Amino acid sequence: MECNGHNGSGAARRRTRTIALASAIALAAATSGCGYCLNCIGTGCVQGVREAWYDQVKETGYVDWRKYEPFRKGNRLPACDAPEEYRFRDGGPKLRAAYALYPIAAASVQALGEAAVYTNDWRALTSGGSDNLFSLLQEAGWRDWRCDAVFGLEPSEEQKAELASHGVELRMQPVARDAFVFFVHADNPVRNLTTEQVRAIYSGKATTWREAGVEWDERLIPFQRNKRSGSQTTLERIMGDVPVMPPLEEDRLGGMGDIFRDVADYRNRRGAIGFSFRYYATELVAAGKIRLLALDGVEPTVENIRSGQYPFVVEAYLVTDGEPAGDTARLASFLSSPEGRALVEAVGYVAPPSRPYVPCPSGAAEPSSAP
Repeated sequence: MECNGHNGSGAARRRTRTIALASAIALAAATSGCGYCLNCIGTGCVQGVREAWYDQVKETGYVDWRKYEPFRKGNRLPACDAPEEYRFRDGGPKLRAAYALYPIAAASVQALGEAAVYTNDWRALTSGGSDNLFSLLQEAGWRDWRCDAVFGLEPSEEQKAELASHGVELRMQPVARDAFVFFVHADNPVRNLTTEQVRAIYSGKATTWREAGVEWDERLIPFQRNKRSGSQTTLERIMGDVPVMPPLEEDRLGGMGDIFRDVADYRNRRGAIGFSFRYYATELVAAGKIRLLALDGVEPTVENIRSGQYPFVVEAYLVTDGEPAGDTARLASFLSSPEGRALVEAVGYVAPPSRPYVPCPSGAAEPSSAP
C-alpha cells in the first residue's frame, strides 16, 4: 500500500464571523428544510448550497474544509490502496471527528468506504468541537446524529463521568500522536518557554513577560479556549495541580481559528500567547504571522514527537462505546495495521508505535503507548 502524499476589537470581529455563519445556516435551512447544525447543511441539499456554505466558512477565516472532503477531486487527502479485508461492507460507520483530526477520519473513509455513502449524506462523517462530540456516542444522541465512533483526544474527567452516567463504556484506541503547542506573534522576541513558565503564565502568577522570566516588559495576554474543548482539557492536564486562572471574557475564544487570528493581530496584542496542536497550527489554518515556541528547549517537530523528546506529546484516539463491531471494527483494525499507520503518517501526523489491533473488554481503554 502507498499513501502519498483589522479593524476593531477581536470580540467585534468574532461577532461579525458568527453573524456570517448564522446567515449560511439560514440559507441552508430555507433551501433544504434542515439547518439545525452546521454539519447537516449538506443533507438533502443541492450541491450549490453545500458549496455556498464552504465559501462562507472560508470567508470568515476558518479552515477551507473542501480541501479535506473525501472523494472530492483534487482534495489534499493522501491516496491509499487499502487491503480488501479492511474495506467497509455494511455501508460504513457513522463517524465524528474533532476538527484537528478530521483529515485522518476523512482519509480513512476515502480509503475504506464508498463515495456514494459519504458524499450523499454528510451525517455519515462530520467534524465538531470536542466539548460536544462525545455525547453523540450515547443511545439518546441528538436526533439522528448518534455515531459509531469519534476521532478525538482523551475526554475530560467531567465528560467521562457524564458519559458513564448515560451508560457509555468508553474504549479508546490510540491512532495518532501530535504536539500540544504554544505560539506567539512572529515578531514576539520569545523563542522558548519552560514548563514552569507555562504554568506561571496560565495560573495568573505572571502578568507580564518579565514576571514569567523573559526579558521583555510587555503585559501577558494568555488566550484560552472554551471549557471541555480538546485543547483546553489538554492545558488543564499539563498544569497538573496548578489551577488554570479564570480567563477574561475577551480572552476566552470559542473556535480554534479565533485563537490564531487574535494572536496574529499584533497591533493591540503584542504580549499575546495561545495554544493548539501542531497539525492544526501548521497544516489546517492560515494562521498569519505566528511562531510556535520550543518547550524546555525542544522544538515541536515530527522527529521530537516520534522520539518523545517534546514534553507535551498527546495521543489521538478512535473512541467507541464498548467493543466496535462490523465496519467500525474494520476501521479499528485498519488503523492498527501497517497500511493504516502509513496513512496517518501521510496525512501529517505521527503514528503510535506499531502493534496489532487486539480487542479489549467493553469499557476498557487501551493503555497509552506514549513513552
